[in-house]
Amino acid sequence: MKLFKHYIFLAMLVICLTLLFSSCKNQKDFSNNNNKTKTEKQVSTKKEEKLEPSEDKLEPNEDKVDRNEDIVWDEVTENGVDEELLLKNIDEKTLTFIAQQFQDICTKIGEKEKKDKFYWLKGEWYHDVMDSKQYHNVILLDKKAMKPLFLIIYKSPIAGLYEWICSKALTEISGFDFSNENNGAGWGNSKEFLEMFIDRVLEQKK
Repeated sequence: MKLFKHYIFLAMLVICLTLLFSSCKNQKDFSNNNNKTKTEKQVSTKKEEKLEPSEDKLEPNEDKVDRNEDIVWDEVTENGVDEELLLKNIDEKTLTFIAQQFQDICTKIGEKEKKDKFYWLKGEWYHDVMDSKQYHNVILLDKKAMKPLFLIIYKSPIAGLYEWICSKALTEISGFDFSNENNGAGWGNSKEFLEMFIDRVLEQKK
């Protein structure tokens, strides 16, 4: 019975991730549009407006979460990522909640892009992400969101807007500073972020 439930969860996870990637397939691929976007360090230096507390109900956070609890990354090893162990340690409700929140952001940005052909050049997408209540909702999940975010980035075959948002959120929650990486440019897309994040986790485990 336990094995059956495990396969059911894996099937739901695959469906969920497929919907995530397809929902943002029309968004810009940051790795191929460096002339229109900026690196993590550059965009982070802009002054951000203070976010207002969200009134949305955070369903995955119904149980009290110890925000000071250390996250143990047994799934990340020198030999790679143990996907089976990672899947076992993923909370399905949290993963689904994050998916819904960030899909909403991508949808709204996609609508603005259609109305304004200079949308990406203006850099408005950055503040539309950072000032959104959906992004703030995920940040409020704190460390409970770390492994679901990592899973999405790790399993995604692309490095688009959706993955960038996940990388930004995981950077903020983890507290890792990558500003000195990549010759001081930080990470530019989710693929670069994933490599830096794994290296940092392995460094901490030594």
